[in-house]
Amino acid sequence: MSTIKRKNFKEITKEENKIIENETHSELTTPSQKDVSQILSSSVAGASSLVMLQLISRLTTFVLHQVVLRYTDPATFGIASVQLELLLATILFLSREGFRCALLRGGGDTIVVDYDGKSSDKSQGNSKEESLSAPYYVVSVILYGLAAFIELIIEPLYVAAMNNLIFTLRVRCEIIGVFLRCIITFAMTVMGAPKNGEKGENAYGILAFAVAQIAFSLVLMIGYVGYFISYWDIQLLKPRKLQDERQKVFWFDEHLFNLAKTFTKQSLLKHVLTEGDKMLIAILSDPVDQGIYAFVFNYGSLIVRILFQPLEETTRTLFSKLLTCVDIPNEVDDKQKESESETCRALITSLQVLTTLIKFHILLGLLFIGFATNYTGTLIDLLVGSVWSKTPAPLVLSVYCIYVPIMGINGVTEAFVAAVASEETLSRLNYWLIAFSAGFVGAGVIFMKGLSAGAVGLVAANVVNLSTRILWSWNFIRSYFLMHRDGKQKTNELKRMLSLSNLLPNNIVILSFSSAWIITYFSNQLIGWETLDAKIKHIAVGGVCAIVVAGITYLQEKEFIRDSIKLIRGNKASNKQE
Repeated sequence: MSTIKRKNFKEITKEENKIIENETHSELTTPSQKDVSQILSSSVAGASSLVMLQLISRLTTFVLHQVVLRYTDPATFGIASVQLELLLATILFLSREGFRCALLRGGGDTIVVDYDGKSSDKSQGNSKEESLSAPYYVVSVILYGLAAFIELIIEPLYVAAMNNLIFTLRVRCEIIGVFLRCIITFAMTVMGAPKNGEKGENAYGILAFAVAQIAFSLVLMIGYVGYFISYWDIQLLKPRKLQDERQKVFWFDEHLFNLAKTFTKQSLLKHVLTEGDKMLIAILSDPVDQGIYAFVFNYGSLIVRILFQPLEETTRTLFSKLLTCVDIPNEVDDKQKESESETCRALITSLQVLTTLIKFHILLGLLFIGFATNYTGTLIDLLVGSVWSKTPAPLVLSVYCIYVPIMGINGVTEAFVAAVASEETLSRLNYWLIAFSAGFVGAGVIFMKGLSAGAVGLVAANVVNLSTRILWSWNFIRSYFLMHRDGKQKTNELKRMLSLSNLLPNNIVILSFSSAWIITYFSNQLIGWETLDAKIKHIAVGGVCAIVVAGITYLQEKEFIRDSIKLIRGNKASNKQE
């Protein structure tokens, strides 16, 4: 570990005690309005830059993968995208996440970072023989471990940059690093591909991903170190003992260090919950299944990041604003009637938004299930070729299409819970999340090991996991809207809006999507997608079905479409009035 001293604490010299105490006192005073405005404007600009960074890096990586995957077999991609990425994420997350959270929360006066390279040794011990036999596997593991170590070295500089709102440093370094990583991966993969249509493994395989990752880490290190050498006093980077106002000598700030340990313990559970699917498939499946799952996840996660995540964040804010005062008891009798009317309006509006979004996700799910499931082979063959379309990847992606609307519904319902639930309910939810995770592991073992379903089994386990979470959230939503609500008319309206018949599309719409699935299924089986002519015919069949289903949906769901437009326009009008 090392520390970087900034302001509050000093080296041990008696002459500077008064100066430090004065500085400390001045830092504890309330910042001026000008300072607050500057912090706010810097944060907004930084947030915009980070959003643009995510967009550029995601799109660049996705486009690159479409080219690279044509020259990479599923086993190689599985080792690189699941095992090695999991190794890197585990080292970085467990080594720095707790310290990062504590130091960014603590104001940036003392910077502490834990250098931990133990995880890389454990990974090699748990690797399967098939992975170890891959070309350059051991070298790639060492390079990924070294890349993690490089990023941990510059962690104090990252924290210093974030605490001083220097967001552009991160954006510039990471954009350059992402482009360089993409170029190296592409170049080495193409150079190592079998020549003249010969079959066989890529000469470089996972080494291309490992070299690209260490190049990315080196770009970060050069960028951060270069910036701080150029614009900061290099003496600030030297580790040294500190002394507080009570003349206590120490290496680490006790409060921040204890806070970091607490965050590190929490980050362990968070990491397991976040990376649980990769851990499960790395343990229970071979590299081919790992590669197929990573491939499908890259496609499926696009709609999650582009559409579902913004929807979830927006609705969480909306619900929290609409329902802030709903459960606060009225203390002013004169305004009780007016307050009850406002409460009723807030409840109905928020529930209308919630049910509209759920119905939207159900319709989107019908679209994915009715059409996308029978066109995954066509899509994969067009984008990345027969190396992947002849594997179980189309089947796994078809099952993933069923998982997509479930993710959307879960995001919206959990956003509502997060917006209105009490601290007691949220604490109870944490225990339920542990139970859901245990259920996910159990379902994964049954599907993947017991039924030998491979990557399909992991997607099915995710479906089971999110379905149970949706049921928990929906039970909370019903209780929230129906319990302790006075007025029979209001309660009946809320019950109607919460009914299954209000959430599901018209039966004719469901029948039309089911018919479209049957037609496109037989088109997929009889016409196929192996040749360009077959692809055109198969897509034409789906296009005709889509036009017919769209017309039926419009005619049968006119009221839902009208209410949705009215709701959106109503919110825009209220915003203009404000």
